[in-house]
Amino acid sequence: MNKQNEKRQTLRELAIIAVGELVCLGLIYCAAALLGKLDGKVLLGGAVGAGTAVLNYFLMAVGVYAAADRAENGDPARGKRILTLSMLGRYALMAAILVIGGKSGACNVIAMAIPLLLFRVLLYIGEFFRRKDG
Repeated sequence: MNKQNEKRQTLRELAIIAVGELVCLGLIYCAAALLGKLDGKVLLGGAVGAGTAVLNYFLMAVGVYAAADRAENGDPARGKRILTLSMLGRYALMAAILVIGGKSGACNVIAMAIPLLLFRVLLYIGEFFRRKDG
């Protein structure tokens, strides 16, 4: 698979993740409305959680492409370091977003955490939509 096809496939997977997060967000909002708990904190918390999950996937893809380029150019050790730093940076960014959102009191922590917890499930669902012919 050439680089153009790989990038197209990554964008397709990113779109699947984004749509999945939007569906999860809608379900969170519906559940909160049915429970009579829908307010601004739930709305903001869900949006922050879903946005963080999509941002995490995007940054992961950017890190993988950077590491692959380094490995193709004959420096696999640097590619591995890029992946490690990318992972640590993404986790630190997610932790900072969650702590700031939770501690500020502006976001509902549960509504913020659910999209992040469902992210892995969305990745597995995305595998069903992955093209096997490419």
